[in-house]
Amino acid sequence: MRKIFNLKRIVVATTLLFVLDTGTAQTPPTTKQKITIKLLNGKTGRPVWWRGLAAVRVGNTANRRDVDPIDKRTNLLGEAELDVTNASPPQIEVEVVFTSRDCRYAPQSQSRPLIYSINEIREKGIVSDNYCGGPRRVPKPGVLMVYVIPSTFWELMFE
Repeated sequence: MRKIFNLKRIVVATTLLFVLDTGTAQTPPTTKQKITIKLLNGKTGRPVWWRGLAAVRVGNTANRRDVDPIDKRTNLLGEAELDVTNASPPQIEVEVVFTSRDCRYAPQSQSRPLIYSINEIREKGIVSDNYCGGPRRVPKPGVLMVYVIPSTFWELMFE
């Protein structure tokens, strides 16, 4: 009986040493730098939920294989969170899909890609232009707010 008790103690002690050893040998996880893209209705100022951010270019990401992992949809609050940890240069370009109109552009202007600074988004926040005439929000650090007019159900069906 005494040998079994000692054997149990040895097994428990060895297990504890193994667990403690593997826990301290791990490298600390790197903190991810995240920003939030918030879609807002250009006329009402309310969140636009369940819309896609089709082409999000972070840094120099140019090919489709690199863009696929960051394709996002907004949640019920109109927000999509993006990991921008390794963006080089620290810039982001956003194209929104499933919308009737992108309010960042004047109606007669040519829509050109707008590039936003990730550092400015993280420090002060950015609110895009709103050429649709609705209310404009105050910037929040870590948030890029983009104004759009969402597509109606019928526009989505026959697109």
